[in-house]
Amino acid sequence: MGYELGVSLTYIKSKKRQKFISIITLLSIIGIMVGVMALIIVLSVMTGFEDDLRGKILGTNAHIVVLKFSGGINNYNKMSYFLKNTVKTDINKQQTNNVDKTSKVEVRTTARLERPSIVQRAWSKTRSLVTGFTEEIAYDDKLSLAKQIIGVTPFIYSQAMLSSHENVTGVVLRGIDPTTVTQVTDISKTLLQGSISGLAGTYKDPESNAKIGGIIIGKELARNLGVDYGDTVNIISPLGIMTPLGMIPRMKKFKVVGIFSTGMYEYDSGLAYLSLSNAQQFLNMGSDVTGMEIKIKDIFKARQVARVIQSELGFPYYARSWEDTNRNLFTALKLEKTVMFIILILIIMVGALGIVSSLIMVVVEKTKDIAILKALGATDRSIMKIFVYQGLFIGVIGTGLGLFFGYLTCLLLKQYHFISLPKDVYYIDTLPVTMRPEIFIIVALSAIIVSFLATIYPSYKASKMPPAETLRYE
Repeated sequence: MGYELGVSLTYIKSKKRQKFISIITLLSIIGIMVGVMALIIVLSVMTGFEDDLRGKILGTNAHIVVLKFSGGINNYNKMSYFLKNTVKTDINKQQTNNVDKTSKVEVRTTARLERPSIVQRAWSKTRSLVTGFTEEIAYDDKLSLAKQIIGVTPFIYSQAMLSSHENVTGVVLRGIDPTTVTQVTDISKTLLQGSISGLAGTYKDPESNAKIGGIIIGKELARNLGVDYGDTVNIISPLGIMTPLGMIPRMKKFKVVGIFSTGMYEYDSGLAYLSLSNAQQFLNMGSDVTGMEIKIKDIFKARQVARVIQSELGFPYYARSWEDTNRNLFTALKLEKTVMFIILILIIMVGALGIVSSLIMVVVEKTKDIAILKALGATDRSIMKIFVYQGLFIGVIGTGLGLFFGYLTCLLLKQYHFISLPKDVYYIDTLPVTMRPEIFIIVALSAIIVSFLATIYPSYKASKMPPAETLRYE
């Protein structure tokens, strides 16, 4: 780097008559440090919040759902076999036989044949952080996309009402297959009481001695209805039965064989599970189901896999990924993360303005030195480098301190949870923190780039000072 760096470090050192300049330099370092620290903490907390929310949603819902445009799916056993076996074979054939490029264009555009370079993957993660995108670059070919499917289960979706001796409330009724649902969702892990296998059993109604089925409800729903594990509830369907006396609601009694808690009030207060056979019988669906739920290995490839499945099944079936189903929620989170990044970068810009002020004062203070250096043969570029190095040194010190204290704060938040949240207001009781290397990298690069831009004007003005005019009155 030559003598420019040595001169720059010399100017940074404090002298008695430069105390004010040193104070401004210190304030600039503190400003950049606070900005970097705030950015790391906020982005880590928001990333942790997004990951925690995504985990809770995907613990209850599948990664991909296959539905029919009209009516139910009446051959779900064959479809399940097709999704787990035939799709893999067909896609393998497409890959090995090199199908015509004009066919299945949509699938091909989402499944690239080559793995991206390190630069492409780094840019993908950087864009993901800044814009809030959760998608990674699609680098898997059709063969590996087919291998993504690891679980398939049928389900029934309907709305109904639950009543007890104390209250009545509307719920989302879901019929599930107890033998395969654990391959796709984490329902069994959320159970506080009971088990999934309890849905397949038959029980005796203590009032009428009739045989009744089992139902699993959420913790908040049980609280609203005033029921507990082992009690009975009535399910009332909005699709009634036509009788000579007119339309009457369909009603059936079930025993509470399980209570779950996902941590999300929306699910815990409005979701109830029946076995697939009981749901088909109660809703008069015969052997039909609403759709198929699919679990894959990599949740960020759900959209690509959904497109492959839809292209294979064809009309009248369609597939939706979890990203499409929860688009509004995660779009809001992405927008919030982007806005917070822009707002907090302004703190770093305040520190950068301190760098501008400090360098301008140093230029004024070192006017004679600049003229002497130029008289000795220093070029404009060398003079400019001296002050650029000085500003960058301030920015790097502030960035380094911000990274250290930001990491330390995030580590303490993650380890000790000393900031608590009211659980009756939020679905979490502590701040979730997820520290990712790309967060630290992009924040550090942003701070250093802002610091560099702040050095350009004062460095340029210093390089253009005429030595003859400066030394004339010395």
